[in-house]
Amino acid sequence: MDDLLPAETLERLERRYRGGFTLAADLDRYDVIAAVAAGVTAAIVDSTIVRIPKGMTYLGEHIQTGSPLTEWLHSQKDPSQHWLAKAGKALEKTCKVTFDRVGDVAEHIEGFGGKTHRLQTPGHDPLIGLAVGTIDVMRGGLTAISRDGMPVYLSDLGPGTYNPLEAFVWTVGHILSDFPTAMGVQPPGFTLLQALNVGSFGEKDRTVGELARFMYLKGYDSRHFLTMSTSVAAAETVIRGYFALRRRLDGSYDEDVQRQAEIAGAEKVGEHPRFQALALTAHAIAAAANVGKVAVYAGNPLAINYAQWLRFTQATWQFTQSKLRSPSDVLIGTGLANARDLDRTIFADLVADPDFPTLRF
Repeated sequence: MDDLLPAETLERLERRYRGGFTLAADLDRYDVIAAVAAGVTAAIVDSTIVRIPKGMTYLGEHIQTGSPLTEWLHSQKDPSQHWLAKAGKALEKTCKVTFDRVGDVAEHIEGFGGKTHRLQTPGHDPLIGLAVGTIDVMRGGLTAISRDGMPVYLSDLGPGTYNPLEAFVWTVGHILSDFPTAMGVQPPGFTLLQALNVGSFGEKDRTVGELARFMYLKGYDSRHFLTMSTSVAAAETVIRGYFALRRRLDGSYDEDVQRQAEIAGAEKVGEHPRFQALALTAHAIAAAANVGKVAVYAGNPLAINYAQWLRFTQATWQFTQSKLRSPSDVLIGTGLANARDLDRTIFADLVADPDFPTLRF
């Protein structure tokens, strides 16, 4: 075999059929180059398009430029000029919800006000609100988190509904109606940070909750979350495009990928151990670059790319799950993949051979 096949082919065959107790990604040099390119692309988008929500002078001396995309999204708030704001105004009139009360309940919730009530009410959160907001509407109440991180529930603020689907539709409609307003709605899951009354960050020694409050008041909302997602989308486009194109153009690579998918039982691209390794490498580079961006912005928390860190966390979790797969599952998957390979190659060739003995009746 050593004399008949090139060294690279032998190495690939040995890697492909090598046994083991864990799922192996087996990235080659082209995979690594593609992952690095994806991470660098995300970093470039983060520094040129995402930036911070809006221009400001940080700490009284650092003049920082805001994101042009977020600025454009924030400009779509006049109902007389923009269809998005007009649609939001119509939804606001239709989707009245109890968790949107402000004036008559502010005295019961510390730090509650016109500019902060959405951040402090989980019902307004595009992620958490789908559950908490629906429950609030059904019960006719309001769930909030006070400035000191304590949960608060106020009841009997309006008529409830026993129809969960109706309550869910009202909640979603109300969140959408607030999207194009001046303050907007918080990024998905951001409300939970209000409950973390711990830590001491920056010159003012803010806690995590106070830091989240400061960021939201400075324009760090769901519109900026869409802007932050562009760096994630850039990295995903590069690695997914590379993965699909390489499989199409490189037959041996496609065979390796197919075999790995059979061993792992991966039916989707995101479940494939090789793609997970690509994604983790790319988003780790992008997340590390975001740390550098925050340093360049003199520690301004508004420079944190929340969407990028969420994707990095997800990529880490998926890769870890694959690595912690049961050794028994890996061995069974490898055995089944070997059996399928034999069936597709050696046995298929033997049966097709006219000299192969057959039974005749």
